[in-house]
Amino acid sequence: MAGKDKPIIMVKAKVNRKGPYNFAVDTGAAVTVLSRQTAQKLGVLKNPSTPKEGYGCCGPVDLSMTKVESVEVDNVEVRNIPVAIMDLSPISKCVKTSIEGIIGYSFMKDYKVIIDYPNRQLSFEKD
Repeated sequence: MAGKDKPIIMVKAKVNRKGPYNFAVDTGAAVTVLSRQTAQKLGVLKNPSTPKEGYGCCGPVDLSMTKVESVEVDNVEVRNIPVAIMDLSPISKCVKTSIEGIIGYSFMKDYKVIIDYPNRQLSFEKD
């Protein structure tokens, strides 16, 4: 997780068994997100969908959709997961932390997500 001075939850995540990368956790994000730079490093920009406009914390954003083989956080792995690819540099600048991806609903949907802010811990439990 990020330091106590940052209101953002950060986790280390692997994508397609590569990484770890710095991911923010966003309980309001419909899908998991990869930054364009991370998607390029991973070679997942080959067949993205036609670019479209979505909405982020700062308003409209350009994004494209694709799927990756897996996303892992700690001992939790989600396979064949849809991800959005977008520029995360404005968010990184805003929170003064490098964000390479965002864990969203497409990762969390099958888990009870427990956020313990005072102890700076995050866990995922299967029901």
